[in-house]
Amino acid sequence: MSAKRVGTVAMTEFRVLGAIETMVAGRAVQVGSARQRAVLAVLLAEANRVVTVDQVIDRVWGQGPVPENPRPTVSTYISLLRRALNTTSGVHIVRHPSGYKMVLDERCVDVHRFRELLTAARAQSSDSQAADLLQAGLDLWRGEPYTGMETPWSNAARQNLLLQRYSARLDLTDLYLRLGRHTALVGELTDQAEKNALDERIAGQLMLALYRCGRKADALARYQQTRSRLAAELGSDPGPSLRDLQARILSDDGDLAVAIPEPAAAGPGHRARKQCVNSRFHPGCSWVARLNQPGSHLS
Repeated sequence: MSAKRVGTVAMTEFRVLGAIETMVAGRAVQVGSARQRAVLAVLLAEANRVVTVDQVIDRVWGQGPVPENPRPTVSTYISLLRRALNTTSGVHIVRHPSGYKMVLDERCVDVHRFRELLTAARAQSSDSQAADLLQAGLDLWRGEPYTGMETPWSNAARQNLLLQRYSARLDLTDLYLRLGRHTALVGELTDQAEKNALDERIAGQLMLALYRCGRKADALARYQQTRSRLAAELGSDPGPSLRDLQARILSDDGDLAVAIPEPAAAGPGHRARKQCVNSRFHPGCSWVARLNQPGSHLS
């Protein structure tokens, strides 16, 4: 994702996982007003796909005041964007009968790179490599997506991306627990559990980390805290996965004590492990029951 130079033409990096920014050769480039950056963000979100003029108008102005002649206004913004990006390599805004298409390598756009890294992580048979990919994706974030845009489209896109990041963080924590990094996780998980008191998955991750740190009483106390909050706010008990984890902690289940190391190389059981890997992020799976299966990290 870092900017490079090819000959005398600078490669470009586009950022929307935070403020909307354009980087050329590692330096921020001004591409115009907030509204013009919003037009750019809409085109980047649909990289290599046609965005109609009506879609641009709806996504950029939303329910706010729209210019008296919005189509010429959009055309002006497109011309200014082309001018601002005319020194970049491999980036073109192409006119189509119904609208515009931004043609570029999608890996130059942080939001597409983020999703690509998540997809690659889910295809990995190695927990450590999957963790590296997820961490690389999370490292692309600089703040709330599309900062400065406040339209129904940007708000919905922002919320969707925040949910994807939340899920990726949970997946990464599962991986780190499998890799035996429980000690380093306790502080962060404690903070996350306080902020998301009704999230049973985070509660379970914290319970497991505490147990592996020799803090069985604290792990069981966390279960009771979660159980009380669920009862008070939702009128429900913890789900089967969290109840199962509590029972295993109470009985000092040996499988919880340490993470099982990854296989050194692919052997006869590699196909079975790969099938487990492909389903390890499936939301319907019991993450507690399979937390210690080789090659299995779950959401």
